[in-house]
Amino acid sequence: MLALVLAACDGEAPANPDGGGLDGGGDPSFVASCVYENTFAMSPECREYRGPGWDEASVTRDCQRVFLNSAGELTLGAACAFDDEIGRCTVGDLGADGYLIVSAGDPSSCGAAQTGCETFAGGTFEGAPSCDGCAATGDEGPGAIVPETPDCRDPLPGEPPGLSDGQVCTPTMISGSTEPGRRYDQYADCDVVRTQRPYYAMPTPIEEDPSDPRLADDGYMAEVDWLREQAEASACTCCHSASSTPSGAAAWDTEAGRLWIDTLSDEAVAMFAGFTDSAAFGYFPVEVSNGFDRSETGLPTTDVPRLRAFAERELTRRGLTLSEARELAPFAPQFRELVEYEPEPCEDGIGLDADGLVRWSGGGARYVSILEEGSTSPGVPPNWDLPDGTIWAIRAEFDGPAMSCGMSYGEAPSGTVQRIPSDGSAAPALESGRTYYLAVMRDIAQPITRCTFTAP
Repeated sequence: MLALVLAACDGEAPANPDGGGLDGGGDPSFVASCVYENTFAMSPECREYRGPGWDEASVTRDCQRVFLNSAGELTLGAACAFDDEIGRCTVGDLGADGYLIVSAGDPSSCGAAQTGCETFAGGTFEGAPSCDGCAATGDEGPGAIVPETPDCRDPLPGEPPGLSDGQVCTPTMISGSTEPGRRYDQYADCDVVRTQRPYYAMPTPIEEDPSDPRLADDGYMAEVDWLREQAEASACTCCHSASSTPSGAAAWDTEAGRLWIDTLSDEAVAMFAGFTDSAAFGYFPVEVSNGFDRSETGLPTTDVPRLRAFAERELTRRGLTLSEARELAPFAPQFRELVEYEPEPCEDGIGLDADGLVRWSGGGARYVSILEEGSTSPGVPPNWDLPDGTIWAIRAEFDGPAMSCGMSYGEAPSGTVQRIPSDGSAAPALESGRTYYLAVMRDIAQPITRCTFTAP
C-alpha cells in the first residue's frame, strides 16, 4: 500500500484512479473487484468498487492500470475476499466514486497497511482482528530503510583529491550530494539510497530532432549540461540516471540524450527550482552536503539563483508563467502532511501507563519518540525526524527486529539506539498530569501511532 502512492525517488507519482465519473447517478448495487500484486510488498491487494459512482467501463479502465500502471484481474459482481485479510482502507466517498483497498498478508504487515492507508492514501484504515495487540510478532525482521551514513572513499584514478583529508565523503541519503564535478553513484551506494524511497522504472522516451534550434544555442545547452552535472552529483542519479538503476530511470533521465531536459514534466521543473514546495523531503546543511543546498530548491544545487533562472526560462519556453508554475501540484505532499499533522488524545491503553510503560497500536516499530505537547510532528531525515521538543527518542538497529511496545520510558532495549538525549544521558522525568506527544513509526515516514497522553 505504501508504495502505491509514494513518488519514486522524489520523481513522478503514479497516476491516480480515474474515479467512476458517474456523479453518483449509477446503480447503487454495483460491485466489482480488481486483484493485483503489490510488487513492493510482494503480497496481493484488491481494490473494491461499490455503488453508483462506478460502472463496468470505469472499473475496467481503472483496473487496467491499478498498480503503477499495471493491470489487475477484474471480476464484476464480486467483492474482494482474502483468507488472510489484514485490513481495509476506505478512500474517498463510497457513496460516490470512492473505493476500498483490501490488504492481505500476515500480522507483521498490519503497520505498513495502516500507514499506507492513513498517511499516504488519505484513507481510513480498519484492521482485521489479527492486527490487534501491542507486541511485535518477531516476523518484522530487519528494517526496509537503511539510515543515512557517511561514505568516505578515495577519489577515482585521475580525479583530484577529495575535500576531507584527500577523501571524498558523501551522505548516503536521498537528499545528499557528493562533491561538485563527481558522480554520486561512484562515491555512495545507490542500493542503500533506494531503500529510502520506493523505486520503479518509468521510462519517458523522447526523440531528439536534429533541427531543434536549442541544439545550436550554446548558452542554453551549457545550462542543460550544468543541470545534468548538478543532478548526477546528487542522490537523484540513483533513480534518474538509467545506468545507475536496476531496470531503468524513474520518470526523468539525465542520460536520455542531449535534450534530456525534455524528460522533465512541467511539475518537475517547477519543483527543481523550488517554485513548488518540496522542503519536507528533507535536506542537509550545505556544509554537510559538499556545498549543495536543497533547503530552497527541489534539486540540490551549488547555485540557487542560476538554477531558478534557468527553470524560469525553461517554463517560459514551455508556455508557463512563473505564477502558473507556482500553482502546479507539489510532489509527494504526504511528506509535508507528516510534519503538519496535529495529534489528538490517545485512545485508552495507548501512551504511558501507570507503570511507566510506553504503549502503542499498529504492531512493531522502528522509531519511538516522546515530545513536548505542541511540537512539530516527526517527518523524514535528515532534518525533520527529530523536531524541537523531542524529549526522548530511540530507534531499532537496522539489521535487527522491530520493537514491541511495553518498554519503560527512558529505556533503550537491546537492539536499539537512543537518539535523544543524544549524549546518552538519562531521559528527563515526565511531569505527572502534564500532556505529552507519543509518535511511533513503523519505519521512516510510516507512522502507526501519533497521539497525546497525560503522564501518570
